[in-house]
Amino acid sequence: MDEVAPLAEAKPDAVVALAQVAKLLTVFPAANIDAAVAKVRREAYETALEDVPAWTVAVAAKRWIKGEVSALNDKPNLSFPPLPPQLRALAVDEWSKARAALWRYRRLMDGKTERVVPLEDRRPLPKEWFQCLKGMA
Repeated sequence: MDEVAPLAEAKPDAVVALAQVAKLLTVFPAANIDAAVAKVRREAYETALEDVPAWTVAVAAKRWIKGEVSALNDKPNLSFPPLPPQLRALAVDEWSKARAALWRYRRLMDGKTERVVPLEDRRPLPKEWFQCLKGMA
């Protein structure tokens, strides 16, 4: 728990997060872009990542480079850098894993067991959900 708590409870650090983005963009250099476009691009990443810890951005960048992007529902083109929302989604995914682990550890430390509901005891999903899912495909 001592290793997970600092990660799960880390505060956002825009400077460090943008440094991680800069490293990632160095790996995937853009064609010649002028200073105005570079500024707008930086601002887009800053907006997307302003409320997530910097360590999550670093892990998200590594996942992108390794092609481990199954958390994204779309099929991204890994030949290019991630778009700000894609990088944010990967960073939030990492952060939520750490927060979930910390929650489980704290429950165990409090003597509460994890509740596991067997498949046969679970309620069926409402039929309306399936109708909505069909419309999304």
